[in-house]
Amino acid sequence: MTEAAEPVVSVSGVSKRYGATWALREVTLEIGPGEIVGLIGTNGAGKSTLIKVLSGAAQPTSGTMRLDGRAVRHAGPLDALAAGVQTVHQNIDDGVVFGTTVAENLTLDSLSRKGAGWFTTRARTNAEAREVAAAVRLDAPLDAPVETLSASDRQRIVIARAVSRRPRLLILDEPTSTLSTVEAGLLLDIVKEMAAAGVAVLYVSHRLAEIEDLCHRVVVLRDGRVRRTFAAPVDRTAVVEAMLGDLAHAGPVDGAGSRAVADQAATPVLVAAGVRTRPGGEPFDVEVRPGEILGVVGLVGSGKTELLEQFYGARPLQSGGLLLDGLPYRPRDPHAAVKAGVAFAAEERSAQAIVPGWSVRAHVTLPRLRQHSRSGLLSRRSEYGSAAAVIERFGVRGPGVDAPIETLSGGNQQKVVVGRWLEASPRLLILDEPFRGVDVGARADIGRTLAEHSAGMGVIVASSDPQEVVELAGRILVLHEGNLAGEIRAGDATAGRLATLMSGAAA
Repeated sequence: MTEAAEPVVSVSGVSKRYGATWALREVTLEIGPGEIVGLIGTNGAGKSTLIKVLSGAAQPTSGTMRLDGRAVRHAGPLDALAAGVQTVHQNIDDGVVFGTTVAENLTLDSLSRKGAGWFTTRARTNAEAREVAAAVRLDAPLDAPVETLSASDRQRIVIARAVSRRPRLLILDEPTSTLSTVEAGLLLDIVKEMAAAGVAVLYVSHRLAEIEDLCHRVVVLRDGRVRRTFAAPVDRTAVVEAMLGDLAHAGPVDGAGSRAVADQAATPVLVAAGVRTRPGGEPFDVEVRPGEILGVVGLVGSGKTELLEQFYGARPLQSGGLLLDGLPYRPRDPHAAVKAGVAFAAEERSAQAIVPGWSVRAHVTLPRLRQHSRSGLLSRRSEYGSAAAVIERFGVRGPGVDAPIETLSGGNQQKVVVGRWLEASPRLLILDEPFRGVDVGARADIGRTLAEHSAGMGVIVASSDPQEVVELAGRILVLHEGNLAGEIRAGDATAGRLATLMSGAAA
C-alpha cells in the first residue's frame, strides 16, 4: 500500500468479550488495496474472533471498523458479503452444499438470485461453472456430486467462488491446509494475482514459509492483542518469539513431562514401521513404550490426525506394518481396535465423543458395556462405581453422574471423555487435541492425571499447540506436511523449537 492510498479496511481499538473473557483487546489493523497482510498466532490468540468481526459473524464489544473510508458495523455475514468482504473459512465444508453437483456449487450465487434458479438451463450453469473454475485451474467433472470430490478440490471450489465475487477484502483462513504442495503453490499465485488487481487480502496461516513468500506485512496476535507487526522480509525467529512470548524458550513446567516414565526394558506397546500419513509421503517409524507419553505435534494439514486414525482403524494403513505388544496388529475398524486394547479420543469432541442428552454415567460406561453387564443387563452399581471413579480421579465438576453431559463445561466434558478411556485401562490411549476448548485449570487436571496413571500403558497426545506437549510428553515427534520433521526428547524441547520445526524450518 502506498502512503497516499486509503486503506480498504481499517479497524481501530477493536475489543471483543465473551462473558468474562476478552478474546480481543484494542486491536488496530489496516490493509490497503493490493496489500497482503499475514495474521498469525497460536491457538486461542484471537485470530478466529478477529475474522468473525471482520466478516460480520460477531459484533465487537468496542472499537470501530471502516471499509473504503466508511464506518461500518456489519449486521451479519450477508451484510459483510454485500459490502465486499469475502471469507474462506478453515472448515471447507461450511462453503459447499452436499447433495448438489460441482457446477451448482460453483454457481451458487447465480442460482440463489431471485428467480434465476427457475429459468437457468444445465448448459448455462455449466458454462458459468467452467468460467468460475478456470480462475483456480479446477478441472473436476462439473456433473459430479460435490461430496465425491477430495477435500482439496472442495477447497478449490470455495476459493473459486470467492475469487469470482471480486471482493474488496478477501480473508483466507488456513486456505492450504488440505492442499498438496503443487495446489498450494497454485493458490498462492492466485492470491498474488488478486492483490495485483487491487484486492486487499488478510491471509491467516501457521505456515511461516507461505507467510514469508506471500505477505507484505505480518501481524502477530497473542492473548487477543497485536504484539508485533513485521514488514517483509520477516525474521522467522522473531515471529516465533512474538507468537509465544515468554513460552518461546520454556521447557516442561514443574517437571510435568518427567512424571510419566517409559519402561525402556519392556516390549513396546506400539511399533509402527515404515508408516506414511498420506500416499507419496516419506515413510517413518513410531514407537511407544509402556509408561510413556509420546507427543505428536503438527499444524493443520501436517498429517497428525491421519497418522493416529491409522493406529485406531479409522483409516486404512497407508504403508508399513504395526505391532501391538509385540504381535501383528492391523485393525479393520475402530471396533477391532477397541477389542485389541486401543482407545482413541477424537479431535472433535462435540461431534465424535459425546451424545447430547446422555448422562455423565452413560458416557463413562459406553465403551465397556459388556464389563458393566450381568446376564445381559447393565449393573447400575457397576456403572455408578466407574462414573464416580472418573469424577474423583479427574476432579470433574458438575451436578452429578446422572446430569446430562451438555450441562458440564467444555473442560469437564473433556475430563469425562478422557477419563472413560483411562478407566478402561487400555494398552494404548490415543488423544487427538485433548486440550482444545479446555481452560487452563482443566488442562492441568487432565495432564496431571494422565502422567500419574499412565504406568503400564502407552499414551499418544497429539496437538497443534507445542506448549501443551512440552509440558506433558517425554518424547515428541514433529510432523510437517505429512512427513516427520524431527524427534525431540523432553529435555531438549522448547515451544519455540517445536514451532520452528512445525513451520517447516530447521530447528
